[in-house]
Amino acid sequence: MSVSPRTPPAHKTYFVDLPLSRLHVLETGEGAPLIMVPATISEWEDWLTLAQFMAQWFKVYFFELPGHGQSTPFSEKFSSHHVAELVEQLTNKLGLERFNLMGFSFGGILAMRAFQRLSHRIDRLVLIAPCLGKSALPYSDSRLRMINRVVRQFERPKLQSGFVKFVRNPHTISLAVSAVQKIGRLERTIPLKHKLPRISVSTISVLTAQINEILTTEFDVEPQKYDTPCYFAMSIYDPLLRFDTTLGIAENHFGNLNTVRLTFPFHQPPRPFTFEELNDGFYKTVDSFMRVNA
Repeated sequence: MSVSPRTPPAHKTYFVDLPLSRLHVLETGEGAPLIMVPATISEWEDWLTLAQFMAQWFKVYFFELPGHGQSTPFSEKFSSHHVAELVEQLTNKLGLERFNLMGFSFGGILAMRAFQRLSHRIDRLVLIAPCLGKSALPYSDSRLRMINRVVRQFERPKLQSGFVKFVRNPHTISLAVSAVQKIGRLERTIPLKHKLPRISVSTISVLTAQINEILTTEFDVEPQKYDTPCYFAMSIYDPLLRFDTTLGIAENHFGNLNTVRLTFPFHQPPRPFTFEELNDGFYKTVDSFMRVNA
C-alpha cells in the first residue's frame, strides 16, 4: 500500500434511482468497491471524512438512508431487510459483482442483514462499534420496556408531526434534547441540539423503526462460521453497547475476526474525526488488515 496522502481524495454526490428508493450517494476514491451502510440520523456530510479515509484503500460508496437527507423514503415501513435488498439493488445498478461492506452503530445491524443476504458477493466486512443485537444494550429490563412504550407511541403520525414542530421551536428544543438523552441515556456529546431541528417526519418514522429493531434484533448463529475477513473495532468503554457481548456476537459469526480494542469514552465522537485524525489514529491498523486479507 502507498503512504497515506496528505490531502483527502476528491468526492462527488449524485442520485441513483432504484426500485425501493431514489438514493443520494456519496462516492470517493479508487480501487475495490466498499459500500458504507449509514447509522441513525446520518447525512453524507457527517460521514465524508470517514469515507475519504477508507478511500485510501477502496472506491467508497456511502448512501443516505431512505427517509434521511435527500434519499426518498421506502413506500413501505422501514426495515433492515429492506435496506439489505436496497444494498443488493445498488450494487447491481453500479455493476459490482463483488464488493466490501462497512457498518457503524445501527449500521451494524444493517450491514449484518445485508451480509447475510449477499455474503457470497462480499470480500470483507468492516464493523465499527456495531449494534449487533439487543443483548448488547446496557439497559435493565424495566428501562427496555419503558423505551419500547415510548417508541410505540411515536409510531403514530400525529405524534411524529408534533415532535418535529417541538424540536424546531427554539423555545422547546432544549427540553426535547434533555428528554431524548434521559430516555435513551445518550451521550451529552452527541450534538442533538444541532441535529434534531433538521429532522423531518420521514426521518422520525425511520428512527422509530430503527429503535424498534435495536430493541428486538438477535441474529441466528449459523452452524458454521463465515470465513469472510471481518475487521471489528470498538471501544471497551462504549457507553451505549456492552463491548464483551458485542465482541462475542461477532465471534459467533466470523472465524476470521480481526479485533481492535479502542479506549474512547464515547460511542459516537462529539464531532466527526478529521481526515488527519483518522490517519494518525487508524491508518496503520486498517492498512495491516488490508495487507493480511489481500
